[in-house]
Amino acid sequence: MTHSHDNTIFELALAAQQKRAKARPQGKLATRKPFYEHKLSARQTTGLQAEQQAIEYLEKQGLKMLEQNLACRFGEIDAVMMDGQVLVFIEIRLRNSKGFGGAAASITPAKQRRLRASAAFYLPLLSHRYFGGTPPLCRFDAVCMDHEQIEWIRHAF
Repeated sequence: MTHSHDNTIFELALAAQQKRAKARPQGKLATRKPFYEHKLSARQTTGLQAEQQAIEYLEKQGLKMLEQNLACRFGEIDAVMMDGQVLVFIEIRLRNSKGFGGAAASITPAKQRRLRASAAFYLPLLSHRYFGGTPPLCRFDAVCMDHEQIEWIRHAF
């Protein structure tokens, strides 16, 4: 991707968020019921526990949690954290088997595109909220969990 293309995506996302904010009644924040308000399946419970375990691991490594489970029409970002002055978008993957390549192999090129689009959508909001409107340096990391082993892949894609 070229730098001008990144700026265009950023500007389009910012414009979409501003349009949505203007349409919202004053004084009301957009609220959405968490997907886990209903009874969770065993698989969903395991996934949420793995996400929490991965986040705790990253916090022990010195990262600071900013946001979790940011969902938009492009997809969901599991966690957004700070590593020094770098904004880190984190994908957390859990696999019980190394068959088909394990957790890291499950982050396909299509999944990477959806994560990039989701990050571009949220970058204006995050820049405004945490960086005074100036887009920070960003990177994409992955936390892969296979059989209770945690592998943190910096600059995963």
